[in-house]
This record gives sequence, structure tokens and C-alpha cells, in this order.
Amino acid sequence: MKTRTILLSSVLCSVLSSAGALAIPLRASAPAASGGGPGPLVDDSSKNGSRFSAGKASLTLDARLGHASIAPGKNGETFLFAQISSVEKAVGKKSTPINLGIVIDRSGSMNGARITNAIAGAVEAVEKARNGDVVSVVSFDDTAKVEVPPTVISDESRGSVERAIRAIRLGGSTCMSCGLETSLQTMLRAHEGDSSVNRMVLLSDGAANIGVRDVPGLRAIAGRFRDKGVPISTVGVDLDFDEKVMTAIANESNGKHHFVANAAGLPAIFAEEFDSAVASVAKDAELSIDLAGDVEVEEVFDRPFRRVGSKVFVPFGTFGERQEKTVLMRVRIPASHVGPVDVGDVKLAYRDLVDPVGGECSGHLALVVKDDGTEQKELDPFVQNRVERNRTAKTLTTANDLFEKGKKEEAMRIIAERKVAVDRAIAAAPPPSVLAPLKPKGSFRGWNDDFETQSSSLGAASQGFSAAPSAESAAGRSERKKNASKVSGSMD
Repeated sequence: MKTRTILLSSVLCSVLSSAGALAIPLRASAPAASGGGPGPLVDDSSKNGSRFSAGKASLTLDARLGHASIAPGKNGETFLFAQISSVEKAVGKKSTPINLGIVIDRSGSMNGARITNAIAGAVEAVEKARNGDVVSVVSFDDTAKVEVPPTVISDESRGSVERAIRAIRLGGSTCMSCGLETSLQTMLRAHEGDSSVNRMVLLSDGAANIGVRDVPGLRAIAGRFRDKGVPISTVGVDLDFDEKVMTAIANESNGKHHFVANAAGLPAIFAEEFDSAVASVAKDAELSIDLAGDVEVEEVFDRPFRRVGSKVFVPFGTFGERQEKTVLMRVRIPASHVGPVDVGDVKLAYRDLVDPVGGECSGHLALVVKDDGTEQKELDPFVQNRVERNRTAKTLTTANDLFEKGKKEEAMRIIAERKVAVDRAIAAAPPPSVLAPLKPKGSFRGWNDDFETQSSSLGAASQGFSAAPSAESAAGRSERKKNASKVSGSMD
């Protein structure tokens, strides 16, 4: 398989999600207003409803507009930003049972260390599983094979499951879609009740060559997993794997993307996956935005969505404790008349795994059109932060493409320019006394944390691009993959 440098677009699921690269335009739109960090703030939100927080159970919802007020005009534009935060599970709460599906690529391209690492990772997953969890294992080459049907893990069954995994041998071509679809059917045979948490882990090099091979097709399959409540966490095995394919599958299914340079990295990955699943506080979370009047959504960044009439639905899936997930939309507001303008109703629905009174919260967003020059000229700082993360993601993705084409100097130039913009935003940060009342309810991240992550990741990327593509070492590729994974985790 041809060696690919990393495409830095993993979910900032999870700063570099493919936020910028996966912005999905709903119709032609003007570019976002440029600029650095937030300037002087006018907080009108409490007066006109441009921001609200809701929820008292396992999940809280903070929704806000980029501006509390805008000037009249035909193309009133701002952003709608929503952040969902989960609570920390109370001590003594019963752990959630897990229904885990493991999918192992055993095609010829997985020869050597790759299949060894994949098998080691699957065995590690079974070792980590608790008695009472359900595990199924599917392998694939040009066809899929159920190695382990849904099996309740116990002291008696654990060994037989591990032996079945170790018996997997290399095959022929790579039908990744065969493996995924067979695994979904196999997993859904396990009926552990509404309280179980589904999780699939795909270990592969991403080199599909038969069946569904293109990224849009694999993304569509991953979307079916998402709709069934089964996120796919992808593990790129060895340094030489298709990052674009593996990231797309993880992003579309609301899973996470990881990579391992060797088997030594597998325990930490599976520990993270299991700890996240065990600590789940909610599942099947979905945000709906019912747009008012002539309000239009121009773009939805970094999240799959569907649209039904005036409503936009954004699935978020399962939440572990102390987890935050966000969505950013560019919206166009009818601003032909002065006065208040309704933007829409925002509702979060989910299945609460901890608190029986949870499961729904909502609120309404609106702004004011002003013609006296007192409209809010700067974005809400937390919205601005999120916008900048999309720009950083897009910059890193573009830089990586340039680097692959041998345009190292141009790649380094645009990274340097973006780092200057991010550092300028950090320097221009409003004081804590201004930021505190604007902070999303339930949020445990500081405003500066995201900017600091962007800055450090841009710096690391610049160093990673210092060598020519042909001379890039395995250590260099590994370091840049680590950097992408770190940043992707900041934009769930």
C-alpha cells in the first residue's frame, strides 16, 4: 500500500477534527468574517434570548448565537453554536453493560506487524472486558467471517474468545464494507436491553480494494451504524494506513479515530475506549433545531446531520462522563426590519443511563436587529473560539495536502500565518471576569484551553513539515499522527 502522510482531519469525535474540511454547505454562502480573537463585548443575551442553558440531569445544553444583535441588511449572518456537556457519574452508580463488536482486517495488506498488532489489540479488548459484557468478533478479507458470535464474557468464556481471535490468519483482498456490515448484523443479535452501550472497534489499514471502496460509500455505511446507535472507533494499524478512510468512518458514526505504531500503544487505546463506554451517562442523544420563519442554515460544520422541512437534526450518540460535544452552524437571519427576530427552538433528546428524570431539555433563540449603530460587532468569545478551531483544522488539512505534493515551504507558510492569528487571539483574550458569565453551563474546559491546544498543535505541525515528504521518517509520521489525535480529541 502506498505510504500516505497523515491527513490532519480526525474530529477536532475527537483541534483537528475535519471541522473545516467537512463543513457541509446547504446552499452557496459568503465566507466567514475574518479576524482574530474577541474584541470588546456587549452582552445583550439576557435581554433578547440569544443564549440559553438548560438541563439538570446527565446532560446539559448550552446554545447561543454568535451575535445578540445585528445591523439591518439583506444578508444578516451569524453562527449558531451548541455545546452538550455530561455530568460526572456519582460514586456507587451501577456500571453500564457493554455490547462490543471487534472487526479485524485479515487481508493480505495486513501482513507482518499489522495483523500481529490487530490480533493483540483484539485480545487486549477481551482482557479488558468485564464479566457480563457481550463481545462479538468478525474478521474480513474478500469475505467476512464471524469468528466469535455475541458471547457473554465470563471466567469460563473469556479464554475461548481469546483463542478464537489468536487463530485468525491472513487472507486475500480487502472488503471492508463486508466486515462492517456483517459485524453490525452480528452485534444487533445481542439483546442486552435499553441500558447497554454499543461500541465497535475496527482494526485495519484502511486499504479497501473490493466491495465499497470510496470514502462517500464507507461514510454512508458508517451512518447506518450511527443510526443504529453503534459508534465505530477506528484503529489505524502501523504507520502505513489510509487515514482519510479510517477518520471518515469514525467521524460519521460518532466514534473516535486512533492509530498505533506498534502493539505497545494498544493497551492505552483500549483502556480509553472501555473507560469511556463504562462511564457512559447517556445514549442516543440528538439535537434538533427548528428554524423560525425565513432563517436559513448555510453550513453545518464537523457533524453529520439531516434536514426535514424547517428542522435540522444533529445526532451526538453516546456520552461518557465529563464529556463535551459541540456543533457549529452558519445561519442567515432575515434582517430587513428593526426589532426582535426569532431564530428557532433548540431541543436535546437522549436516553439517560443514570438519572431516570433526564432525557430532554430545550430552549429558544432570538436576536435583535438594530439600526442605531449599537449592534454587537464582535462574536461571542466562545463562538469565536469554535470558529477559529474550524479555521485551524482547515489550515492543517490544506498544509498536509501541500506537503504531500512536495510544496513544503507553502505548507509551512500557511501554518505559520495561522499560528500568528491564534496567538494573537490568545493575547487578546477578554479578562476572566468577562468570560465567566458567558461560559457554557456545565463546561469543564477553559476558554484558553482550546486556543492553547491549537497553538501547540500548529507548532508541532510546523516541525513535522520541516523534512521533505520523501525523506520523512517513520518517527516523523508517528509524531504527526500523535499530534492529530491529540487535537482531534478537543473538538468532540
